[in-house]
Amino acid sequence: MSKKVQGIGNQYTSEANAKRQRHAKLKKVVKKRMTVFGGGLLAIVIVLLIMVGMQIHSNQQASQERQAQEAKYQKIQDEEIELKERLNNLNDEEYIEKIARDEYYLSNDGEVIFKLPKEQQNQNQ
Repeated sequence: MSKKVQGIGNQYTSEANAKRQRHAKLKKVVKKRMTVFGGGLLAIVIVLLIMVGMQIHSNQQASQERQAQEAKYQKIQDEEIELKERLNNLNDEEYIEKIARDEYYLSNDGEVIFKLPKEQQNQNQ
């Protein structure tokens, strides 16, 4: 109330004032509780969001690593197939004979190997 207006000191006005004060005090308490619980809830939500972000990042790294390992595994499988083919070729006498003629210049009995000048130029380059 303003200073110019004076309240009547009867029972109704004092009860009304007390009720208003209790209501205002209750509002403050409720506001404080809402702030505390809201802040706690906000903190929990933030922590959960951080955990989700970290999990997503971890999943992406694991996925990249898995892809790299799969590529490495595929390369090793290809190499294994190549080595098996080479092993099969080494069991073939015709293939061994061809390699011996081409790389080591070996010949059969009665054969003569000639080196042409054109081959020598290619080998020097």
